[in-house]
Amino acid sequence: MKRQVLITGASRGLGLSLLRRFVACGDHVVAVSRTKKHWKEAHALRGPGRVTLIEADLRSEPAVKRLAQKAARLSQPLDILINNAGIGGELKLLTDLALKDFEEMMSANLTSAFLMCKHFVPVFRRQGRAGLIVNVSSMAGIRAVPKLFAYSASKYGMLALTQCAAKENADADLKCITVCPGGMNTQMRASLFGQKDSSAQQSPDFVAGVMMDIIDNRFPVATGSDVVIRHGKIFSVTAMP
Repeated sequence: MKRQVLITGASRGLGLSLLRRFVACGDHVVAVSRTKKHWKEAHALRGPGRVTLIEADLRSEPAVKRLAQKAARLSQPLDILINNAGIGGELKLLTDLALKDFEEMMSANLTSAFLMCKHFVPVFRRQGRAGLIVNVSSMAGIRAVPKLFAYSASKYGMLALTQCAAKENADADLKCITVCPGGMNTQMRASLFGQKDSSAQQSPDFVAGVMMDIIDNRFPVATGSDVVIRHGKIFSVTAMP
């Protein structure tokens, strides 16, 4: 039986690369993005799997509740949730960072993942079968990056979010892990550091390939762990304290 997968931030970058791979495996993917602006490539995907595109602002709890209700009505139980949605912001010193910009970053990157976990953990638990939540952080969530104060803080928060979810659901067959990619060649990276820098980074497709090895249990990872991916391969795995 093919899997039911939900990916947030699925229209570009790493999310789109993951979408391609799951579709190629024959899975049904619910692909979520804030707007329809970048859906062209997702619409064009061909493969044995299929895609359902949903527009949703995951900073809104009512929107996430509706999404969870839709997931509960899928033709078969949800197997995998990948919380990948997020923004990169701008390069600014801490002393120059406006409160509204900090709050926007936390809302887009951390609050959205919190809401998804809050409302999807019950979905997984009610199913009474194995499930997986993957929260996408960043190397900036392991090692802070100057002038990316808000981004780094939001990505550090993802580690705690994962570990809390893992510990609170140790009695269920629900694995929660964090993936922390190093720099990737994405539009987000290019907007921060320029295209020359971005082009020198690892491909999001390589990162997606490594993530598929973890998801398919070719590289087993314990619940609560964070996995750093650099140069298209696993660089380190840190177990939950």
